[in-house]
Amino acid sequence: MKRILIISILLLSIPVLASAQLKVGIMDPDQVLDAMPEATQVQNELEQYIERRQASFQQRYQEWMEELTDYAERDEAGTLNDQERQQAEERLFEMQQELNSLQMRMEQQIEQRQTELFNPLLVKVEEAMAEVSQELGLDFVINKTSNTGDPIVYYASERAADITQRVIQKLNEN
Repeated sequence: MKRILIISILLLSIPVLASAQLKVGIMDPDQVLDAMPEATQVQNELEQYIERRQASFQQRYQEWMEELTDYAERDEAGTLNDQERQQAEERLFEMQQELNSLQMRMEQQIEQRQTELFNPLLVKVEEAMAEVSQELGLDFVINKTSNTGDPIVYYASERAADITQRVIQKLNEN
């Protein structure tokens, strides 16, 4: 009797389990960011920041190149004694190390600035995506592409809810 009862309960629960399928949406975050007017402003600000950093680096690089050229000319002309040659080479090596260090710091600063500028936009996108997902009753939203442009979703049926445009609309409403 227990066995029949358990089988009956399982058979009756199959339609409930089948109707409880997950709803998944897809979204292209790059397309959403591109549609945000603030993204252009943030991108311009980041590019200006990068240009300033590169100008500073370029100035230091130019100084190193001038000293290197001067050293090469003097060495070729034979006007350097061994001590002067050694001092010049040490100085050039130190300058090269400083340039390498400056370049690494500059790359870190640019990455940090990019994060500072884009994080508020990403938070807005995330909030709009959450609102649209709740409105549509979605359980998951999957990224349509990766940062490299490779798709994350290799197949999406026509039934898959692409919420990209609705997220853009939601952002434009606010």
